[in-house]
Amino acid sequence: MTSGPEAAWLPSCQHCYDEDASTVEPRPQGSQISQESQRHHGIRGHHRPPPGDSPARPVAPPGGVMGEVSVMTSYPAGPPPADRTQEIRRTISLPEECRNVFITYSIDTAREMIPFSKFLSDQGFKPAIDIFDNPVRRMDITRWMDSYLNNKSVLIIVVISPKYKEDVEGEGDDEHGLHTKYIHSQIQNEFIRQGSLNFRLVPVLFPSAIKNKHVPSWLLNTRVYRWPQDTQDLLLRLLREERYITPTLARDLTLTVRPL
Repeated sequence: MTSGPEAAWLPSCQHCYDEDASTVEPRPQGSQISQESQRHHGIRGHHRPPPGDSPARPVAPPGGVMGEVSVMTSYPAGPPPADRTQEIRRTISLPEECRNVFITYSIDTAREMIPFSKFLSDQGFKPAIDIFDNPVRRMDITRWMDSYLNNKSVLIIVVISPKYKEDVEGEGDDEHGLHTKYIHSQIQNEFIRQGSLNFRLVPVLFPSAIKNKHVPSWLLNTRVYRWPQDTQDLLLRLLREERYITPTLARDLTLTVRPL
């Protein structure tokens, strides 16, 4: 954990899902979660709900062990393997307003944005990015950007690349770079206003970038995802799900007094 904890839960985004101890039929626009019960010690999820929010009902791991959550888009045919008979499967259906993700990037990763956006769309998300045509963007690109930056239910994916570092710390030598710099200024100000707590920024390090060299220093204070190595963690972040679920602790302890 770094000193700037992330909080994944947003007041307007509550989960809707069905629970089943066996197989759940996949739904369109839904992601399936598999909780693999494994023994881990001292590990916990990095997303906490802010005070006052009501998180989704957790599914307690069986047997009082730590549970690990993974994402799969469909279930394989046939019975589950013997080592996965304890899995609990459920389908998550995010509200429409929680499916929107805004992507900010620099021109050196422009060719990678199409497959990246398709990946997000295939998982049920609605990526907003300037390579796609939009009536509002045609009329006023600043208003289009602000519509997502000011909407607190929208998660913002920050694509980190060598050019991104140049755009946000330099003067901006092209129109796209100036837009990137504007977005960076807005999200940094939001981060500062929130006491350096990251509620909705999702930094994603693309292959051409080096974390300690190209990630802006203030974003190093939060979780940085590597693409495509951290696909599972990235999806869980967008789904607002914990990676690890702690077992339920016993409420009472029994003390035994033995005479000496």
